[in-house]
Amino acid sequence: MLKKVLSIFLLSYISLFAFEHITPENIEEKLNEKKVIIDFYATWCPPCQILSKNLENYGKIKPDDVYIYKVDIDENRDIALDYGVQSLPTLAYFKEGKLITKKVGIRTTKQLQEDIDIYLK
Repeated sequence: MLKKVLSIFLLSYISLFAFEHITPENIEEKLNEKKVIIDFYATWCPPCQILSKNLENYGKIKPDDVYIYKVDIDENRDIALDYGVQSLPTLAYFKEGKLITKKVGIRTTKQLQEDIDIYLK
């Protein structure tokens, strides 16, 4: 039982790092890409781990022109503040460098696809 719990925890933790991270040094370059989702998260946040897994699943089926990046708010608090992130997890949707909308809370794979169809089409 303990082995199973540890395996689940490790997989959840690893999925937090499945996508490239945004830093103050690379944010402009990354946002210049056509369509971007930024996942604002913290490693200590259980809902963030669930969303991270959903993003990982969505990443397997997402359109090629949609990019997913992550921001650890503990490491890059200024980026989170710049975009008004007040709750976790928060997804920020960008198109051609402009913030289109933010979604707070866990999003399912289906909701992620719907969000792309609505906000980043």
